[in-house]
Amino acid sequence: MPSFAELKERAAKAKDASVNRLQSTRDKYSSQSSKNISWDANHKRPPPVPSAAPGHARNNSRAATMPPPPPPQRTPVVRSDTRPTATPSPTLNEHTSHKRSKSEGLPRRKVDWKNLSKDDKRVFFGWLDEFFGRKLKIKLKPRKRESIIRVADDPATPSTPPTIPTWSRPSQASLSGQGTLEMSHPPPTHHGSSALDLALYFAPDTPWDSAWYLTAELPPPLQEHTPPTYATSWEQRGPHKTVFGGILFADLSMVWYSVQFDTTNPDADPNDPSAVQRSAKYLPRPAPKDRAALLAAHETYGETVAAFAEGYAGSGEYCARGECWDLANEALRYFDAFEYVPKPVPSISRTHGHLIFCGKAGSGGNWQDGRWRGGDDRVRRGDIVEWRRVRVGMPGGGYTLLGDPDHTAVVVRDAVPSRDVADGAPLLPRELGALEVVEQSVGSPPARARYDLGMLQEGEMWVYRPIAMEAYVGCLLAPQCPEGVEAMTI
Repeated sequence: MPSFAELKERAAKAKDASVNRLQSTRDKYSSQSSKNISWDANHKRPPPVPSAAPGHARNNSRAATMPPPPPPQRTPVVRSDTRPTATPSPTLNEHTSHKRSKSEGLPRRKVDWKNLSKDDKRVFFGWLDEFFGRKLKIKLKPRKRESIIRVADDPATPSTPPTIPTWSRPSQASLSGQGTLEMSHPPPTHHGSSALDLALYFAPDTPWDSAWYLTAELPPPLQEHTPPTYATSWEQRGPHKTVFGGILFADLSMVWYSVQFDTTNPDADPNDPSAVQRSAKYLPRPAPKDRAALLAAHETYGETVAAFAEGYAGSGEYCARGECWDLANEALRYFDAFEYVPKPVPSISRTHGHLIFCGKAGSGGNWQDGRWRGGDDRVRRGDIVEWRRVRVGMPGGGYTLLGDPDHTAVVVRDAVPSRDVADGAPLLPRELGALEVVEQSVGSPPARARYDLGMLQEGEMWVYRPIAMEAYVGCLLAPQCPEGVEAMTI
């Protein structure tokens, strides 16, 4: 793993390279007549990066590829009617430790090594364990703490840690990070994707026990669990009516169905193919993308998503309703204002694009497991992290709870794994390092936070890369399958 000095040197070189490319481009086009320059009059820029709140510097390394116009000198306007009015919830409180820099000129103090407190000893020996673990390249079990300090301020909150459900406990095969990793999201399926599961309901040999299409938009398998994103329509020619539906599921598979029937014969047997014609097409879960595609997705959306979140951090203004999910959802919806930018995959349930990493922990952090997905080699600025019933330790002691049951945040700094990664390869959360994010929750305005995944003790997490909907899923959602889409039929 490169040292902090090497990382700093690489960042400086990358910044200088970006500035040099920008200056070369300016020099080239400022010294030529416009009639001698080959340019595309129909070219349109990616969307401007939203302005950041005062006190938060923006990353300018993308200036050569995505120059924004002068941004407004204020944070995004939040409509007053979208601000939360509910009683603030004390169940989530984010705390971040900050190290003082040497430039602050704090006076040195002598350490009384003979009379160290238990807390000082625990911290000191923890540093030694971390140092020798890195030096000798061995894994040391975390030292047991004598007590746990709760971060939550709610006096009604029980003093014992929350019970972790059985679905989050690892199988014996996953303790070493080599078995099949089972995550609670997206929901499990019978045939590999939610779209295929529903498509098979429209197979000719699947019995229907009601003429649901006469009164309902959605078929019976979905009426109790309404999908997060769907579109329906119908058309009628004479007595013949056809209802259409398209559904995009949280696993990003998509299905289209149609049912045609005679409105003058509502008592017709729904299983009689001469009276009721049914059909379905579907797209399976999209395959992971290679490095080039994921880098292109980051170039298109990453900086804008990160800057959108940073525009709220420290401003005291909530994004939309103030829910944690709103920050990611509104950042992705921001691109709707720019017709020339491909629409990204929207926030669907707890999915926010292309899955980059998923992992989990339990038993107080004694075991972790995780998987990498896709061809990129790091989590990047503008990615979106989803937490579920997570407990993560804090540097000064105690822990923070993330998710009741779910919590969403926007990543604002790259995180490079401590070892090489590849699609499908095991990667423990602790090997991802720390995530620096912007997050909000009802009662807690948008702010920066940093979570060390080496201290992830319980729960699940997912990291997503915003990506174009058509390029990744195959098409935009519509009631009927768009022409040219190579959908599968049952």
